[in-house]
Amino acid sequence: MKVIYSDAPGNEAGVCYRRLDEFFGVISSAKEVVVDGDKPNIIEAYKRAGIAVSGGADKRSDVETDPLKMKVDGLKAWLTGKGIDFQADAKKDELLALVPKE
Repeated sequence: MKVIYSDAPGNEAGVCYRRLDEFFGVISSAKEVVVDGDKPNIIEAYKRAGIAVSGGADKRSDVETDPLKMKVDGLKAWLTGKGIDFQADAKKDELLALVPKE
């Protein structure tokens, strides 16, 4: 299944559309993901899940990959991609405490 994150959802058959501001985690049945906007947290979550993703911040070279340096949205996506549960209203320091020590 193809998933497209966009502020202008369409109705293409066989495509799952999601709004850019409604990312609640990786859709594991996705085979291809397109992000039509600057949402590095979405792109990183799908990359970590091993799902092909393109668009948005994927074209940038400054996408943060170190969870200890990420902003809250990116950190939440990273944790979700790793299967680590957290409270939706968790603060950054609480999220950072969940990052495994390597």
